[in-house]
Amino acid sequence: MGAPRSSTGGWRASRERPAGAPPPSASSGSPAFGQKVMRLTAGSLLAGLALTIAACDILEEKWPKQVSFEMRGGDGLQAKVIYATNFVAGVDDRGVTQVQVFSSDTVFHALPIDTAMSIAGDHRWLVQVEALAGDTLDVSVDVEVDGRNLLSESGGIFPDAPWRFVYVFNQRIPRAVDVRF
Repeated sequence: MGAPRSSTGGWRASRERPAGAPPPSASSGSPAFGQKVMRLTAGSLLAGLALTIAACDILEEKWPKQVSFEMRGGDGLQAKVIYATNFVAGVDDRGVTQVQVFSSDTVFHALPIDTAMSIAGDHRWLVQVEALAGDTLDVSVDVEVDGRNLLSESGGIFPDAPWRFVYVFNQRIPRAVDVRF
């Protein structure tokens, strides 16, 4: 039959609990129930926010920002160093990296060399070191990208045989490199 009608034609709330209805403390209208729902909702929102932040950090691409280049040995000797970030590189069927440089900077350094450069826009870097005037350079080289060591090696740089290193983000580049300027 339902709740009795009021004089205005609407339904009047009955204060009596129908048979089999749960007590007021467990019903949706009680203050304790509302507090439980709010705590559950707030906890769910905080957990969802934490998961979203963690997922963004995991899925975010870690683009390289800076390369550090250090060359030790041959103290005081001069070397011609060519730096480039504007180039394309690909590996041919013989496993040799072919590089076409579009623009570069040439610097004459007195060894040792310890420098850092931004690669944030290009995400690639090439260095070519040439010995000058018939000198042979006995050097140790370290290359890091954002503090992560990419190369640590020692050897000689001979006249007409430059030392080269190419880095391209997310691409494996063989050490055999042919560069065209």
